[in-house]
Amino acid sequence: MTDQKAPVLKYLVLLLVVVVPLFSLGLSNHGLWSADEPRVAGIGREMALTGNWAVPTLNQRPFLEQPPLYYASLALTFKVFGVSDKVARIPSALFAFGAVLIVFFMANLLFGPRVALLSGLILATSGEYFRVAHWVIVDGALTFFVMGALYSFIMGYLSESSRKKLICYILFYISCTLAFYTKGFIGVVIPGLAILAFLIIEKNFKEIIKMRLWLGVMIFLAMTLPGFIALWQQAGTEYLNVFFVHNHLQRFFPGSLAGKISGDASGHHNPFYYYITEFTSGFLLWSILIIPVLVHAFSKSGKSGNADILSEKGTLFAKCWFFTGIIFLSIASTKRTLYLMPIFASVAMLTASYIDSTIKSPQLLTKIGKIFCWVFTIVLFLIGLVLTPIYFYVEKLYAIHLSGTYLVPIIALSVFIIALSCAAIRYFRRRDLKKYWITINVSVILMLLFAVTVVIPVMDDYKSFVPFCKQIDTMVPSGGRIYGYQPDETMRGAVPFYTGRNVIEMEDLQNIEPLLKKNEPFFIMIRDKREQLEKELLSTGNLFVIVKYGMGTDRALVLLSNRSK
Repeated sequence: MTDQKAPVLKYLVLLLVVVVPLFSLGLSNHGLWSADEPRVAGIGREMALTGNWAVPTLNQRPFLEQPPLYYASLALTFKVFGVSDKVARIPSALFAFGAVLIVFFMANLLFGPRVALLSGLILATSGEYFRVAHWVIVDGALTFFVMGALYSFIMGYLSESSRKKLICYILFYISCTLAFYTKGFIGVVIPGLAILAFLIIEKNFKEIIKMRLWLGVMIFLAMTLPGFIALWQQAGTEYLNVFFVHNHLQRFFPGSLAGKISGDASGHHNPFYYYITEFTSGFLLWSILIIPVLVHAFSKSGKSGNADILSEKGTLFAKCWFFTGIIFLSIASTKRTLYLMPIFASVAMLTASYIDSTIKSPQLLTKIGKIFCWVFTIVLFLIGLVLTPIYFYVEKLYAIHLSGTYLVPIIALSVFIIALSCAAIRYFRRRDLKKYWITINVSVILMLLFAVTVVIPVMDDYKSFVPFCKQIDTMVPSGGRIYGYQPDETMRGAVPFYTGRNVIEMEDLQNIEPLLKKNEPFFIMIRDKREQLEKELLSTGNLFVIVKYGMGTDRALVLLSNRSK
């Protein structure tokens, strides 16, 4: 083993020691939570049962918001391990873990092994990324394939071997196509814009010729045409229209333009500046450093040498990736913090590069850098300070009495975080920034491990659909029909997933009148907000609440029948 490979392996092992527990703990200790998990898991369950890999369905109705790749991975998981919420998060955890490995090797290529380790840790412990790794949702898979595409490109771009360059660009096109199969054209646009901006700034237009775009088109068509043909065979042009027009044009173009093109707009519409604040919340706690990170990224080093030239190319590549991605996502009509996932790796590398520079040269830490390092440390100290009061606040908010066994680890964590924060302050004042950043990382990792092992199971009693679905199995006779009044996607996914029974959907009271006239027992359920639907159904005078299960502070799952208990 060469001296160069030794530190890479050492840092990789250290990353695995941290990331494996982070992404494996907390996967099976709680049920499916709204709003996305029941829907996505329900689609995966139906795909496993029907074997229809081309057209995802929810409650036996086509669901074409996203292509089928992630649902297929979920269906395969269910086929291997059985349908259960205990295994439903395995694909998300594996995609998240794979993406962390990609950013490690990409950062190692561009910046060196220590930045690679820091990049992996920062990405894995950023708030939204960590949440998605423990969440049944397609965006983790999209992030994995987008990152795979960009890693393939930069390897090919930096290679002097024509053969290796060709192989890397083929992998790039395959990864882009798989990203498309996960969430549509966004999987092609984000890496495409990042690369275009990078090549323009590098003034290297010849590389576009070397990329053989015609080959990319052929690979894309060869991989996607079978899926499009399957869609067309099952429902003609209707499914293709829903997929391309409704779920791409309508979701991207803002406001009235979307309506003119494809009808009514979809949900999650937010203003252009939405991501200015949402990026900060999604990339917490590391987003606290975003200002000194960007200042460092745009500063001119004035250095020479192969390593520094490569690092500068890596910084430019990460900046192009981040800014083209966030501008494109800001232009799009629909916006969620979740959609930032494919660009988190770029800012993780920039943050890691900034931290590495402070370790190498503590004297170069600027005044603005010192300010935000102090802010970061104080935030950690305050988190340790408020953990115990939050414990009692949750008790009061949900009107519950948590087991006293939870109080001991919460107090212990509070004390430990406060102690680590004080140690970080000491190291920072002594300019021992290596130990400072180690202490900071340990604090963040401990808080996340605590969240998935202690906090999540406590909250599950008030967010899970399991108790309500068990009541349905108890109350509704075997083989009996379950009606849903104005059921949302969450309920159309959760109830079939946990009970194995499909929901017969009803949209207005007129649908219920024939059931009332038959005078035969029937059951109808709702996922209600502030008792609006419950009051509407009770207004008929012939329905009674037999099960009511609160979820959070303003929602409830309610089962009604035309027979009182």
